[in-house]
Amino acid sequence: MNEWEAVTPVLVIGGAVGDLVMTLPRLPTSGEDVEAQPQARQIGGCAFNVARALVRLEVPVINGMPVGNGEWGAAVEAAMGELGLEVLLRHGQMDNGWCLALVEPNGERTFITVSGCESQWNKAQLATLPLTEHTLIYASGYELAGESGEALREWLTRMPFDQPRLIDPGPRIAQLSEDFFAMLSDSHTLLTLNRDEVAALCGAGDAVEAAQRYAAARNLTLICRLDRDGAWICDGRTPPLHVPAYPVDVVDTIGAGDAHCAGLLVGLSAGWPLPQAVDLANRVAACVVASLGAANPPDWPQLQQRFPQA
Repeated sequence: MNEWEAVTPVLVIGGAVGDLVMTLPRLPTSGEDVEAQPQARQIGGCAFNVARALVRLEVPVINGMPVGNGEWGAAVEAAMGELGLEVLLRHGQMDNGWCLALVEPNGERTFITVSGCESQWNKAQLATLPLTEHTLIYASGYELAGESGEALREWLTRMPFDQPRLIDPGPRIAQLSEDFFAMLSDSHTLLTLNRDEVAALCGAGDAVEAAQRYAAARNLTLICRLDRDGAWICDGRTPPLHVPAYPVDVVDTIGAGDAHCAGLLVGLSAGWPLPQAVDLANRVAACVVASLGAANPPDWPQLQQRFPQA
């Protein structure tokens, strides 16, 4: 990576699941039959998408994604093997889950999810993960929500070191209690949120103003991903900082948030200032939304080819 060389490993916590991706002209109404075209059958899930992008960008990854016992589990293990990821967590009784992703012509996506072993966490399992004060943590909100994510939420809020952690609550943010976010207060935690998630956590109104108020109240830093309007860093202490987006023709938004997380983690791993890391995240996400699916995040040469200033 030369001047971008990562120095800090990233522990990626979350799920690797089967992805069945289909394109269709529009979402059906209840009881309707709409013709769809199969686009891909692959391994995805937010955490796996992040890990794959990190590997492509030459960042050392510690694999905190469970592998189950079944057809999808075998496919997950094979995909991890292709990335050089050692399997550290296994579930002998359950298979990995899977997701049906429906993509409309404007690139918008809708998910139907069947959960598997990636939604089951316990303290003993988490205690086996290698962790030092220098490890960067990424956690996906899909696995944090609900009763099954209780052990993972407790682990994240009671870590032995106050190390940087990036949490992407995702669309299940409404299932995460305010108590959870309160326990993250005054820690080195970054919350990354899209426009809808900012409203769900911080309240209605101007997204940046709401995020800044929330950041000040909790002493946390929020990264607000506002699509074509770029990203904003809200830390509650200094004025919100705008990091412009990189305009591209949107083909498919699947994995855009995951790609943004990966780019941000690359910069943090290399010790970059946060604005520079967010700028890299914007570039990585732009590359992903300009192509079909989340399975082909850019490597460094591809990133430089599209954005020569990278």
